[in-house]
Amino acid sequence: MLSRRAKLIYWMSRYLERLNFTSRLLITTSELQLDLSLEDEISWKPLLEVMNLDKGYFKLYKKYSEKKIIEYFILNKENSSSIINTLRYSKANLLIVRDILPEQSVLKLNELHIRFNKTINKRNSNKKNIKLLNDIIQGSQNFMYSTDLEMQRNIDYQFLSLGRFLERSDMMIRILQSQTIRSKQHKKGYEYLTLEWINILRSISAFQAYRQYSKKDISIPDIIEFFLKTNIFPRSIKWNLSQIERSIYRISKNNNLTKNIREIKKDVDKYKVKTNDLDNLLLFLEKILKKIDSLNTLVQKNYFS
Repeated sequence: MLSRRAKLIYWMSRYLERLNFTSRLLITTSELQLDLSLEDEISWKPLLEVMNLDKGYFKLYKKYSEKKIIEYFILNKENSSSIINTLRYSKANLLIVRDILPEQSVLKLNELHIRFNKTINKRNSNKKNIKLLNDIIQGSQNFMYSTDLEMQRNIDYQFLSLGRFLERSDMMIRILQSQTIRSKQHKKGYEYLTLEWINILRSISAFQAYRQYSKKDISIPDIIEFFLKTNIFPRSIKWNLSQIERSIYRISKNNNLTKNIREIKKDVDKYKVKTNDLDNLLLFLEKILKKIDSLNTLVQKNYFS
């Protein structure tokens, strides 16, 4: 397989997964602010920080504003991670590799692109923006469903999966980071904090799975354990790392990459969640995020250079 084509498939998949999770982050942050009557800074500052976008945002705006931040994430072309740019990147890659994708997958992504361009408007109300974000989530998932149902499990599919699960791991860590930072910043009691973490579960359609997984009363440590360590939920960090490992094995049986993945999984297994030590949790999450980023660098070096 040509390394250029593999790289295009890998990054197209990452961009689509990023669209999905960025939309979920924006929706859940907006809902948290509304439900708990939080100030704009407390609600939105953590999101800008974990996405490394705070400096870029403040080059354009003077203060934290829900409307401006949502616009920055959806429409700003100077933000390389904005939805408008991420969707454009995924479409550009699709145009080159569409011959190896199922016809329905190509149609689903084209439909998403057309619907987005028809809907975007800087004057959109918050309600319309939330609807747009839900449409993006549904559109990106339609693409994923189509590839899962119709694509042969060949090397093209393995690079598609590798990009999807690596991006999902990265974004799940950022979701945990943003809520941990938010928990540190405000003075709400444990009951309110628990409601925030339950909202995070709902934002990634994980609440029912969590209740089936845990036989205990709902608690913040238990929710974080679920996000990090469960082997059976397809958005947990450990489950995604296992899928990355499987894709790499099927591509090339690369022992160096597999070794790195197993080290990250060991770190996740050994970590003990303590919600009374949020600084330690943030340090741990940053450590795992850096290792996932290093894994991406190794993938680039081994397969695309």
